[in-house]
Amino acid sequence: MSFKVTFTVSTEAEARELDAAWHEIVAGKRFPHMEVLEEKVEAIMERARLALKQIETAIREHPTTGQAGRLVRFLAGVYNGSDFPFDLTDLRTLDTELANACLDYLNYDRLGKREVHHHLSGGDRELHQWMKDYGIEPALRLGERQEQAFAELPEKTGRDRYELLDEAVDDLIDKYGRKSSPPKR
Repeated sequence: MSFKVTFTVSTEAEARELDAAWHEIVAGKRFPHMEVLEEKVEAIMERARLALKQIETAIREHPTTGQAGRLVRFLAGVYNGSDFPFDLTDLRTLDTELANACLDYLNYDRLGKREVHHHLSGGDRELHQWMKDYGIEPALRLGERQEQAFAELPEKTGRDRYELLDEAVDDLIDKYGRKSSPPKR
């Protein structure tokens, strides 16, 4: 008895990955480790290329949606996570296809092959323009001396660090931003 099985794949990398898996199932043969690893990396790279294209298309075609803003924040986070942190729970609010595209690109990014802005069709100029358009600014950071001094304040004052931070920011706003209204206390 013989059976014929047909699979449909969307990329050459997926075809190679499926072929390798099929040979392993049928023949019990294992390809040399490096060859399989190379094929897996190629498949990851191909999925990432398609994913980034999908992300870019969503941003360009629907620039006024919340999804576009989240996608730009995602790209900014991949570009420089220290300066542009991205909350992964934001992926939950994206359409399933876009959330999966982000995960596919993130899977590629972990390989450290090339920075995201080198893959964007508009390069880093386009990424920076999107970040500007969506008001994405680098995260605020304290200097080393400030960070050390601030870390000691909760113990010294017996107050929560977020409460202290709120107070400091409110003082700055009162001093420079709310000249017409009295300071709140």
